[in-house]
Amino acid sequence: MKAALTQSSDLKTLLKNEPLVAAPMAGITNRSFRKILRKFTRGLIYTEMVSVEGLKRQIDKTVDYIRLTPEDNPIIVQLFGFNENSFHDAVKITEEISSPYGFDINMGCPVKKVLKTGGGSNLLKNIKQAERIIKNARKATEKKLTVKIRLGWDRENLVFRELIKMAENEGVDAVCIHARTKSELFTGEVDYGALETAAELAKIPVIGNGNVCDPSGYKRMLNTGVSGVMIGRAIMKTPWIFQALRENKHPENFLSKQELYNLLMELKDFEYEEKGAHYINLLKKYAVFFSKSSPGASNFRNRLYSTNNEKESLKIIENFFNSNT
Repeated sequence: MKAALTQSSDLKTLLKNEPLVAAPMAGITNRSFRKILRKFTRGLIYTEMVSVEGLKRQIDKTVDYIRLTPEDNPIIVQLFGFNENSFHDAVKITEEISSPYGFDINMGCPVKKVLKTGGGSNLLKNIKQAERIIKNARKATEKKLTVKIRLGWDRENLVFRELIKMAENEGVDAVCIHARTKSELFTGEVDYGALETAAELAKIPVIGNGNVCDPSGYKRMLNTGVSGVMIGRAIMKTPWIFQALRENKHPENFLSKQELYNLLMELKDFEYEEKGAHYINLLKKYAVFFSKSSPGASNFRNRLYSTNNEKESLKIIENFFNSNT
């Protein structure tokens, strides 16, 4: 396992040493999966999105999201919501419970659940509220503070330049930009030109995000001048992508089937510790993800999902990943 960078590392130095960043992924970047990610990266990892209102009300499930482990760092706790005072309180509560490397304000998520709170991408349409949130979060902590944004609500309302300048003025340490608009969701081409503009404009590090899943995509995004590259959806199926990209290799078939099986068994132990018998459904999901590039993956998926028996499921996984085909 690769050791995590120290808590005191300067953010610019951290990104220079390891430009690859693990994105906040709901239901993915939990404690168990972060332990797997830590085998392949020493860089920044973002937690799942955490509701500031849930933290403020001390809801057990929400508070559990911010219970970090020593190997997590350098880790950024990502917060979402609308009320600026709740952001202040959420940061303070987190620091009472854990010691993250820093915090992130979600201003880019297009999911309805988040939009209903007034947060996420809605803040792209409410710049004044975004500013109030940043001010209050900055007042609450001396730790690193980042904001994750999109280019704007749509192509007629691009606000990333304004948000970068605001972030700089309010003491934000880095801006993460998903180089699409809210309206584009996860479809269409990433706007590399906008990332170039952002990197030229910003006096703080810019972390680019969107569609990086292989060496060519990684190089293309780095060539825009960004300081870091955030990997999102690709980490679900290939958490080893960080090591693969460092070695300039495609993540597909980067690990042998035996190595994939060993990784799944580690994840099994981590998830069992967290969730008890409920671990099996999540393990099956990752087993299917990890099998994608192997011959017979479709048949394996069908067999695995045809049973609800834990022992049978584990046997199907073992037989598939330990076979020579």
